[in-house]
Amino acid sequence: MPAMLWQYLLLTALFWTSAPLVALFGERLMKQFLAESTSRLDNLIFALCPLGILTAVVSVIRICGNPSLRAFVGRANEAPGEAENELLSCVSEGLAELFNDGGISRVSGRPRILEVVVWEEQGSYALGTLRDALKAGAWYADGEGVHAGKELLQLPELDIPNLSLNKGIDRRGPWWFYAAALLGIILQGGTLAYAALTVFWSSGIFGNDDDSATNYALPFYIYGSVSLSLGMFLSAFLIERSSSETYLHPNKPSKLYWLQPGRQSIGDQDFGAFLAVEEGPNSSTSQDLIYIKSVRGPPPKGKRSLLVFTISVTMVGFVLQFVGLRGLHPSVIIADVGSTLVMAVARTCLRTKRLGSDGNQFRIDDRELFSLNEQELDCFAYHLERVKSFQLMSTPVHASVRSGSCATSSSSQVSNQPSGLGEKLIRTRARLTELTSCGRHPSMDWDDLPIRRVAKNLARTIELTMEVVSGWKESPLSSCSFELFFACHPKDSKSRGSLETYNIMLERSNDTFQWKVDANELEAILGLWTFWLLKYDAKWSQNGLGRVVGLTKEEAKAETTDLYFHKWIFRQREAMMVSSKMMSFPGQTFGYFSDDYPDSKEILVVRTENSLGVMAAQEIYIQFLMGILAGTKILGGSVDIIPISQSSFLSQSTCLDELVACFGTGDLGSREDALLCIVPVLKHRGILPELTGDTNSVRERIQKFTSDGDWDAAFSMLQWLCQRSEGNEFDRAVYELGLLCQRAMLINIASVRDRGFETAKSLLQCDARFIFFRNLGSARRPDWMNSPAQKNWWTEFSSQLGWVTWHIANNNTHLHPVKPLLENMGFSKDSLFRANDNPDATEQANANTAQLTFLKWTIPKFNAGRQGVDVEYEGENCIEICLSWIIKNAQHALLHWVLARWVEVGLNCPHLIMKAFVYAAKSQSDPAIQILRRRGADINIPGDQACTALLELVETGNRESVKKLLANGADVNAFVEGTNPPLNLAAGQGDEAMTLLLLEWGADLDIRDAGGFTALRTACEFNQFKTATLLLERGADIDSKAGGGYTPLASAAVKGNLPMVEFLLDKGADAEITDDDGNTVLMLAVYEPSGAVVRFLIDRKVDISKRDNSGRTALDLARRIESRTIIAMLEAA
Repeated sequence: MPAMLWQYLLLTALFWTSAPLVALFGERLMKQFLAESTSRLDNLIFALCPLGILTAVVSVIRICGNPSLRAFVGRANEAPGEAENELLSCVSEGLAELFNDGGISRVSGRPRILEVVVWEEQGSYALGTLRDALKAGAWYADGEGVHAGKELLQLPELDIPNLSLNKGIDRRGPWWFYAAALLGIILQGGTLAYAALTVFWSSGIFGNDDDSATNYALPFYIYGSVSLSLGMFLSAFLIERSSSETYLHPNKPSKLYWLQPGRQSIGDQDFGAFLAVEEGPNSSTSQDLIYIKSVRGPPPKGKRSLLVFTISVTMVGFVLQFVGLRGLHPSVIIADVGSTLVMAVARTCLRTKRLGSDGNQFRIDDRELFSLNEQELDCFAYHLERVKSFQLMSTPVHASVRSGSCATSSSSQVSNQPSGLGEKLIRTRARLTELTSCGRHPSMDWDDLPIRRVAKNLARTIELTMEVVSGWKESPLSSCSFELFFACHPKDSKSRGSLETYNIMLERSNDTFQWKVDANELEAILGLWTFWLLKYDAKWSQNGLGRVVGLTKEEAKAETTDLYFHKWIFRQREAMMVSSKMMSFPGQTFGYFSDDYPDSKEILVVRTENSLGVMAAQEIYIQFLMGILAGTKILGGSVDIIPISQSSFLSQSTCLDELVACFGTGDLGSREDALLCIVPVLKHRGILPELTGDTNSVRERIQKFTSDGDWDAAFSMLQWLCQRSEGNEFDRAVYELGLLCQRAMLINIASVRDRGFETAKSLLQCDARFIFFRNLGSARRPDWMNSPAQKNWWTEFSSQLGWVTWHIANNNTHLHPVKPLLENMGFSKDSLFRANDNPDATEQANANTAQLTFLKWTIPKFNAGRQGVDVEYEGENCIEICLSWIIKNAQHALLHWVLARWVEVGLNCPHLIMKAFVYAAKSQSDPAIQILRRRGADINIPGDQACTALLELVETGNRESVKKLLANGADVNAFVEGTNPPLNLAAGQGDEAMTLLLLEWGADLDIRDAGGFTALRTACEFNQFKTATLLLERGADIDSKAGGGYTPLASAAVKGNLPMVEFLLDKGADAEITDDDGNTVLMLAVYEPSGAVVRFLIDRKVDISKRDNSGRTALDLARRIESRTIIAMLEAA
């Protein structure tokens, strides 16, 4: 028992002795309270019944002390930011706050976090940073902060959010703080009063018989407690005054948002995506918001002396309180410790309601999505506008939809269309892009977002492309635009939404003259669209997406698309045929591959290595091209075919290469990606360059190959084109290949002849395209390139080639062995020109003439005379009959081959070329004229007697033929010196309809013949009143002068043509105009013996007193020639 008693007494004494030391500790609680203190009321609450005395002293030294003073607490080398991080509520350029799974972490540096204010503005709303809201007058600042008012706008810290003061803690009302201060005063005063009670009034009760306690304990305790509270207040005051708080309030109903992107690692902490909001009831805007802006403030005046005083008072107070407590009754110690603990609980309760993980407005599935695509800004924009989905409509819905517009420097375009939900969403997202791109600190910019990099690449590509395309325009442009179509669905509506349009503007910079497009808008559209796609289906996140070949579902299904793909696009990746359900037409022309439809072969798709963002950017680029190329009639530039191996070639277009170079420079994808985007647009717009067998560059290469003896390369090139061409280009490529076969079979080299015949035989058997696609590694449908229409075309072509081949074999002894093979295939002498059951004699004769004329021209040393017709004797008549019959019977291959031969011969005989155009026009054959022109024949070439085809047809009055030539590019004003222009000829012949036709096609009214005569002068010369009237109505100069200065009126007067003189005067001709010698019309009429014109002119009151360059009047001239009749008339006038 004695041992236990001594242990009890020892422990009791130890407790009573050490209990007051509890006030020295409580570091975490006190640091937390100090960091969140923003007012003197907070300082007072901290000073009453204080806890964490040592923490307070050390903290004030760390915050306000110099290095020497900090050395006493082991913090001599501490950076200011470390103390600020733990003890202050402010942010600075080196210190910020982040959400950390519902909590708030203070971190060093400038992490990414966006603080957005949304305020009501003129029936809508505006959004920006706090700085923007203050500048716009939507918010205002008040309070004691030294940075209140205008000075606040100059602070870089204004862009750094104060999370803990505004969102991390749900501040209680001010009465809670007043109540806590009152409680502290009661507790502090109560302990002092209780201590006095134990000494003076109730010493007997407490059993205190030692008078020495009265001498020192109570005064020490009271003075020490007061000094300690004063020191703690000053410590809190100095720490709180080290930061400056400004209170911001909205002038307009507002909301506050804080957006923190994920994937931020600072030190050993990882911070995820977080979206917090401060708003009114029911998610509404409110004017009752308060925002506390806390930044590091300037040091108080006299800080050093005040700091020393504070430390001294605090430590002396604690020592005196501790000594005093030891002399007081133990119950005073219990009361002191109890009040300290109660007050600690009260301080904590003031700020216990804090932000939790449920305060994150981002859903869990959205946060999982952010880990893939980093699209917090897009999700935030959806949240702001309350939108469910946003889908771009990529494919052209109809011809009028996909359009663009351009303006010159003298014009502008203004759109007043009301904004729809989708447009608001785009503008909101673009504004968020702007807010995250203009940070004062580089580390706060979000420029490394994947979607932003893609958007900048897209903008750069569009600008480069616009530089190229604008160079193709005739007049300089100052602005252009293109439309994007999209469907936007609100979150709280069951409606399907409506189709909206959005104009993307391009403008030329006034200083650099470079085109600029708003990359923020492009990022907004890309981000919103791709975010919805990923949210709708996570499979979009995979790389290796597929792009449709073509712009629509119908194009992707078409055989023609496969053909131009292999001609212009294919490099390494072959197009596959997959199910159309892989693509969401008309949403986008790309998709991800699926194994759900393994046997479906509907559309052509190419697998790429691009991500969703890149594919979406390429889709917008396609729409840009569709819009900007609207109205373009021809692409221009040169085209060629480039050999890369013996049987492999590449199509080349200079203009297309310029567009591809822009695509590559903009880093929007590979060259094959570029071609997949550009070529379908050119095809859809009808401006894809023409490249086929009779293209100039191709013919030149074929000629080069054959001249060098490389016939295999020539055959390979044309076969390559045949396998990849469609429509008219395919026809011409096959005709050229057939022509090359004929040329080869006529060569005296056995290997060349054999190659020519083998190729011809393959052409007689099957469509070259069917064989090519059947042998592709990527399977096609069984009927691919083998439709009935294609079979019929090939049958007609092979019948013509087979007939020509038989005659070549029949005319060449080296090829006689192949005749039986051809005959077994159904080809013979008359296989093409078979007689009808009741043949017309004339028709049969024409058929024979056509047959023999064709063979005479295409097969050297072919003796047509042995067949019964002397073709050479018949001359041009046989040529006309041949061409007319071939055109009439639609023998297109024969037409191509015979015209090719005529052009070849026409190099030395221009008259043949001219006649070919005449005969083709008479036959109303556009293909014949176009064949001649494509092969380099000049439609305006003069033949014999310097007569062009147009002039010959005008002379014969064949208006339909003239119209056909003009429609195919004939120059209406072309003529050879020494001959009449077409208009003069028609006017002189009095052919009013022909004259009108020529005028409608742009004939020049002022063009002159060798004599200087205009068409009007020619019509007047031949008394063609109708054509003269027509010419005058169209603006012909009635007083135009020819040789000698004669006008039409003067010429008519000289000839005594009174009706024409009267006609011209009635039409307004000037009778006083003079010729080169100064003669008026009256003077010239003097030389006409009858005097009828002179009498008429005198009656029209012309001036008879005028003199010529020699000073003679009309009367003088009459006297000179002794014309008494005219003298009498002039003297009587």
